[in-house]
Amino acid sequence: MAGAVESFASFLEGKPLHAATREDVESFTARLHSIEGMEDWKIVKAYDALRLLLTAVYGKRWDPAPVAPAGHTPDDDLDPLRAVCRVRRFVVFTRSRPGAGTDASAVRAFLEHLVVAGMVSPSTQAQALNALVFWFKQALGKELGELGDFQKSKRPRFIPVVLTRTEVSRLLAAMSGETALMAALLYGAGLRLQELITLGVKDVDFERQQIPVREGKGRKDRLTILPERYREPLEQHLLRVRDLWRRDCEAGYAGTTFPPSLERKYPSAPREWGRQFVFPASRLYTEPGTGRSRRHHVDESVLQRAVKAALRASGIAKRASCHTLRHSFATHLLHCVAFLPSDAEI
Repeated sequence: MAGAVESFASFLEGKPLHAATREDVESFTARLHSIEGMEDWKIVKAYDALRLLLTAVYGKRWDPAPVAPAGHTPDDDLDPLRAVCRVRRFVVFTRSRPGAGTDASAVRAFLEHLVVAGMVSPSTQAQALNALVFWFKQALGKELGELGDFQKSKRPRFIPVVLTRTEVSRLLAAMSGETALMAALLYGAGLRLQELITLGVKDVDFERQQIPVREGKGRKDRLTILPERYREPLEQHLLRVRDLWRRDCEAGYAGTTFPPSLERKYPSAPREWGRQFVFPASRLYTEPGTGRSRRHHVDESVLQRAVKAALRASGIAKRASCHTLRHSFATHLLHCVAFLPSDAEI
């Protein structure tokens, strides 16, 4: 589930997970269908995991897919395409231009039209391409073939916002409680927001003062530091989380959010202390179908709102966010290394 959620979060291009919709999920699965060699069972597993995330964790409604209009075959495989509506726009585009056919040249012209006339973002153009590749393969039963060169929407390049050390201190001083510790770890350990909120108790190594990040961006593992100044606050925080976990266990809860396939293999794992989230949600939720109580990690919007409030309170005028703390960590770390003596040991 973690891999599917991480890929889905990247697919959303900055849109928060809690704001995602069924249409986003179906657009994402349509993109998976267009990947050569992607097995159907993996797509189904990703779809089910994301549906569970949106309904069980974020409380979203999962309304039935819209009924296909007259003249269309009610094929479930085409639902993602109907939701995104990219194919319909392509059909309208080809009909409005005499001589345009449903071939690679027509697709190329349509993708360029999206950029020139519609000024769409790179992700929108990519979604249109993925939907058309899937439609040609699954609905028409033929490969689209090579498109050749065509005008692509370019992602604008921005210089990342970086806070000074003084500004970071002011920002953290304007925060309190759990969110203050979370923001401090974003900066002190250089963590991404998703990496922080999905951090497990077993992944905090106090002895070596390091945090192994499991399946980070690009599904890669890496090691990062656990700053000494935040060691004691984190230990005190985990004592409170452990008390919460004990009360949950006494109340008979089913455990933390866990991939169903792993839970079938390790039934007791969701209730183990090491499997709990470092920053758990404040409330339990009821699992659909089973009625069992579980506890997910804290929602990312909790920290996002706290950081925005702290920016206002501290008088920092920069357009900063949670990710700005990671940029600031990397910038300050490079600055320290650049001014080390040539014979210094790192």
